Amino acid sequence: MDFTYQAHGLTIWSDVELALPQGDGGEPDLVLRRGADRAVPDSALAGRRRAELAKADGRVFFTLATSSDGTVLRYPGLCDFVGDPLLREVTYFLDPSADHGLLTVLATGALLAVHLTLNSHLVLHASAVRVGSRALAFVGASGMGKSTLAAAFCGRGCSLVADDVLRVDPDGTVYPGSTENRLRMGARLLADAAPASDVRATADGRLALRSSVAAGALPLAGCVIPRPSRDAERVSVERLAGARAFVRMSQFPRVLGWRDPVVMDLAFQWLADLVQRVPVYEAVVPWGPPFSGAVLDELLTAVSG
Repeated sequence: MDFTYQAHGLTIWSDVELALPQGDGGEPDLVLRRGADRAVPDSALAGRRRAELAKADGRVFFTLATSSDGTVLRYPGLCDFVGDPLLREVTYFLDPSADHGLLTVLATGALLAVHLTLNSHLVLHASAVRVGSRALAFVGASGMGKSTLAAAFCGRGCSLVADDVLRVDPDGTVYPGSTENRLRMGARLLADAAPASDVRATADGRLALRSSVAAGALPLAGCVIPRPSRDAERVSVERLAGARAFVRMSQFPRVLGWRDPVVMDLAFQWLADLVQRVPVYEAVVPWGPPFSGAVLDELLTAVSG
């Protein structure tokens, strides 16, 4: 069965169901097809290594390389994504010993982030919601509360724009890219308050909470870097400007381990332009869940000036 999605401003064809907004056809920007299962070793890939991340014990977590045969995004022991140089037509090869449920996590996360970057789009490590006629992004590293805050705002009537991967155009436009917030178990109270049909367990130990999705592209109103606090009683927000905003935002790349100087230079310039155009805030937030309505209202008021 084939599925068509419209996510991150892309038309995507896939033979596996993904947690992405539904599309209505059109020429695809990205095609995802399954190849025959095969072992995915930890051996070095041929060609120019463009990104790589190793674990603390030295084992490779992923490698991205381009050769005359195309581009490969490899997760040893799990999956190879093999495609043309820009990863527009991709075949995935699953390791028979792997948990195949992780494929959809990688496809909607890392693969899309790499595809967007290779195709000259700025990608933020962010979740975002629609507030009024604009989008508000929560930016940060894993575990900083991006998805939790987005889910909390969705629980108060906001629409989801994206979870964990956010494409931002030079003019500050962002695009719907997710249908679910992926929550850590510490935020399960947000899922417990939702209908059971809107919650599912994921292969990487999260809870996926389905939310209403923003209908189209939106201007980005601001970026909030959350600092969760169990001690704070009030929201405290500081607007960052200039070099401070750039340095802070640059600490949270969606794809770690880039080595390609062209990609790194472009990302540097795109981010520098973004922080000149879009307000950046750092917010100490009394942490839940549960979150009181007053906390969320206070945060929204502080970043909506």
